[in-house]
Amino acid sequence: MIEEAPNVVTEDGLRGLLVENYLIEVVCKEGAEKRHNSWYGTWVVRAVAEDGRADKMLVTSRSYLKVREFKTIVGLVSFLADMGCTTASIPLVEGARERHAAPGHMPESRTDPVLVKDN
Repeated sequence: MIEEAPNVVTEDGLRGLLVENYLIEVVCKEGAEKRHNSWYGTWVVRAVAEDGRADKMLVTSRSYLKVREFKTIVGLVSFLADMGCTTASIPLVEGARERHAAPGHMPESRTDPVLVKDN
């Protein structure tokens, strides 16, 4: 089945790609709205290579090939935490995207030491 759908990945497959320095990209498919104390919308997740060449859409199953959608921010944040993300930046506007680094793999701007000098 992998040969038939090379541009999709399951949750287990995504974990493997994160070890290979892929990033999680959260895409807002339907703008978010606040109802009472919760935010609702539609988000999908893609695994993207740092160079932007290879990307794979998260699906519920390789045999069914249904794109996994998240309908609440709570569900999406829970998923990101399960993947090992320590922060979550959620796009609220349709078409917006945010990338998240895998466990043990952080973008340089977040891991570089900062030199603090006493005056």
